[in-house]
Amino acid sequence: MLNIDRKSPLPLHYQLKQHLLEKIESGDWKQNDLIPSEQELQDSFKLSRTTVRQALSDLVYEGLLIRERGRGTFVAPPKMTHSPEDRKSLTEFMLDQGIKPGWKVIEKGSVEANKEVAEMLNVPYKSKVYRIRRLRLAEEKAIGVHTAFLPEAIASQINEAGLLEGGSLNYISQIEQMTNSHAKRSIEAIAASELDVKLLHLSLGSPVLMIQRVVTGANGKPIEFLQARYRGDRFKYQIGD
Repeated sequence: MLNIDRKSPLPLHYQLKQHLLEKIESGDWKQNDLIPSEQELQDSFKLSRTTVRQALSDLVYEGLLIRERGRGTFVAPPKMTHSPEDRKSLTEFMLDQGIKPGWKVIEKGSVEANKEVAEMLNVPYKSKVYRIRRLRLAEEKAIGVHTAFLPEAIASQINEAGLLEGGSLNYISQIEQMTNSHAKRSIEAIAASELDVKLLHLSLGSPVLMIQRVVTGANGKPIEFLQARYRGDRFKYQIGD
């Protein structure tokens, strides 16, 4: 057991963090292993809850541990790093890495377009659009949630089977409007919302990577507006070398 040196100039949380880090780097704790609970660490090292939480939070922030609400804290697998310059979908990337990809449809149907959706799809505010919400799975665990909005006219052309397999656009790849279409993306870091907490098993405020995409047909008309939100501790988006 690590001896916490209370006379050391090194902060107590840092000493505990180094011990936990050594357990990971030595292989004593392997990826996806459940580590001792906060209470167990407090009892073992005679430390306060605040000290233990700071050490764990540092390792979560660095991507070495994952907190799952209601389950505990686990050793994180390596982050998936996807680059659009590879010309591969995330599904193809996961297959190349030996990771089993998947989808789960959790919601679909007509809704009123809010201001953002109306602007992105170039449709009137509060007009009807079609919304599809899916979980992006890796080894049957949710790493992201995709919420796609489409004009009502496109909804009837959706390939239902394509919602559960292939890349994120597989479900509309066969429609005529997708010929010579192009996509524009934006990426930003945000804090997990209550919906992210529920769907991705995160703590409120945890880091989330949000990718927004607008697919436009050759005629200049938007086909799809996508908001994709990924666990910041599982996913990294790479631009350039």
